[in-house]
Amino acid sequence: MSTGASVNEMKHADAAPIFIVGSPRSGTTLLRFMLTSHSRIYIPDETGFIPFLRVPVDAPLTPTQVRAVLNRIGRLNRFWQGVVRDVDAFLASLPDLCLSTILDRLYRMHIGEQDDVRWGDKTPLYVRYISRLHRLFPRAQFVHAIRDGRDASLSAMEKWGREKPYLDPYYLLQNWVRNVQAGRASGQRLGSDRYLEVRYESLVTEPEETLRKTCAFLNERFEPRMLDQTGAAMEIGGGIDQHVEVQQLLTAVHVNRWVTEMSAFEKKLSDYVAGPALASLGYPPSGLGPFTTTEWLRHGYLAAKFSLSDATRTGLYRWGILTLNRNRRP
Repeated sequence: MSTGASVNEMKHADAAPIFIVGSPRSGTTLLRFMLTSHSRIYIPDETGFIPFLRVPVDAPLTPTQVRAVLNRIGRLNRFWQGVVRDVDAFLASLPDLCLSTILDRLYRMHIGEQDDVRWGDKTPLYVRYISRLHRLFPRAQFVHAIRDGRDASLSAMEKWGREKPYLDPYYLLQNWVRNVQAGRASGQRLGSDRYLEVRYESLVTEPEETLRKTCAFLNERFEPRMLDQTGAAMEIGGGIDQHVEVQQLLTAVHVNRWVTEMSAFEKKLSDYVAGPALASLGYPPSGLGPFTTTEWLRHGYLAAKFSLSDATRTGLYRWGILTLNRNRRP
């Protein structure tokens, strides 16, 4: 660890946040409410703004920059607008003006400044920004929720397919591969004390064993009430993303849904696009063999469509026009 990171860690020794990340529809929301059921942990709804604040991560900010950060946070996520009512008093209360200190205080304002409660964040696509988050919070721990990419893709199509015309199995599988690989690459750099993988399949079929391992990683004691996330989910609500499924009892019915719900072409497409990534995680291939001529043509169309859509969206992200959680913007 660099000297700068060590100094930052010393200044914020009490800040050991928990970031739940992963490709969308991989169990991050379920894990959020399970961990929030713990007496010492609180994880609010998705934020999405941290990678887009456009200020130095390591250097102290000026009061003017802090005001700009607070304003930008409100523009990127309307649920964080007006959290700070008296900016001057807020500035005076901070031990320093580092971005990590500012964010830590904002998160703690959401949980009522309870000293014994540890805050976290559940924004799935922060899986691509783990390195930046680690620079901000060197003591942070990352829980990477991983689910079979075929099941995650089916779930995403079911939830967002009608409102997002660019989504299709090829697009979703490609992004699943990118997200999983980005998270695992960061995990290798961070090490086992900062990074943990939690399989969705294990979470719903062996919840107690999986949560005990997660708590051990977080250096927190396991609490049996974590096994029933419905209380916390109903109290907090499904939020803007309408995650009503977590208000229901735990079930494994959505494991391996791809076996019966995917077409033969989609299964072959999964093998072609995500086969190596699936295999590296122990998920079995479909075994249906190569594409037919017609399927190759269909694959080519989807690949061309993905290339155009991906290039456009990448540019929009780079220019700051597109950010995470657009449905949270004013």
